[in-house]
Amino acid sequence: MTVSYFIRYVGTPEDADAFFDHYRRRHVAFLKDYPGIRGCRLHRPIPWNDPVAVVKDQVLVLAELMFDDAAALDRALHSEARQRSRGDFLNFPRLRDGEIRHLAVETETLF
Repeated sequence: MTVSYFIRYVGTPEDADAFFDHYRRRHVAFLKDYPGIRGCRLHRPIPWNDPVAVVKDQVLVLAELMFDDAAALDRALHSEARQRSRGDFLNFPRLRDGEIRHLAVETETLF
């Protein structure tokens, strides 16, 4: 099993293109320096229809950072690279009505 650390951004950016450009071009450079990081995925919602009545999430973007195990995640979260990435967060284009949540999970691939 591996571990993923999700950062869930909700809200409307003042400039969506600038928000995603900053994440892809600038912020990811900080994330690459996390010790033990195996990869980063950026999940963006797409239009979709489900014939079953479901409650759709209103997420703007879901970032996924992948690690070998919980110990590797812990080292990354306590690293200087993490502190630098938190500093870069202040440079993000502003989110209106925004909320950011973090979640660490153990990932089991079933198929």
